[in-house]
Amino acid sequence: MEDLKLTINMLPKGAWNNDFSKTLSKKDWDKLREFALKRTNGKCEICGYETSDLDVHEEWEFDIEKKTQTLKQIIAICSKCHGVKHFKNSVRLGYGEEAQEHFMNVNNASEMEFASHLNKSLLEYNERNSVYRWKIVADLEKFGGNGIEIKQNNIPLIKNPYESVEWDKLSFDDMKNLFEIKRNENLIGSPKIVSIDVDNYQGIIQIKALFADRIEWYLDEKKIKTNYNTAGLFTTELKVKNLIGKNIKFKLTGIGGETISKYFEILPQEVL
Repeated sequence: MEDLKLTINMLPKGAWNNDFSKTLSKKDWDKLREFALKRTNGKCEICGYETSDLDVHEEWEFDIEKKTQTLKQIIAICSKCHGVKHFKNSVRLGYGEEAQEHFMNVNNASEMEFASHLNKSLLEYNERNSVYRWKIVADLEKFGGNGIEIKQNNIPLIKNPYESVEWDKLSFDDMKNLFEIKRNENLIGSPKIVSIDVDNYQGIIQIKALFADRIEWYLDEKKIKTNYNTAGLFTTELKVKNLIGKNIKFKLTGIGGETISKYFEILPQEVL
């Protein structure tokens, strides 16, 4: 189908936290929000539903080659249309069937036409996930944002030294090759790593470990963060947003000793 009134817009993973509702101050976002709401006079800009509780949605255009996301429009829409826009989230929350039905009603579309549009949206989503960092492009004056400064997210990329490790198959000898392990005298059970995951879309290192009381993070040998554990599986993470340095490592400490990681290399983010 062409010229759909209501479409599915799947934000690629690297753009999940780039929307202005998250990156701008509340004061600046409210300026953009009120500008959109005043234009609609209480009617959804897509389906025409009248309500005093409209959502405000940002429409983006993505250019994979240039790694840019350009703001096309900020629109005021009802919650049902918003649920279609963010269809993957609606499915996650258990409202997928309702969103599909609303898409079909607004567009006068069949189930097959819905499926075709959804498949196209998923294909675009997967293609755009090849980009870790997007540069934000927007003329906010067009949307009532005169004087608002756009701030690009500074999220370095993380080179994971444990990327190919199969954690469920590791022996103790394997652990000794992957980490510096220091055991306390007469004690066993230095902290054991269950898994290490790196999310390079959002810039997060997540650690799961057993027998650990705390974790200390070091940036170029300077301690930058400490997290504590009370009991059981220790799940913790470090966000590298706005960090400036070359290498990160962590040290897990427990009653049985210490487990120290190799270096995670910090690389400049992939933006024009």
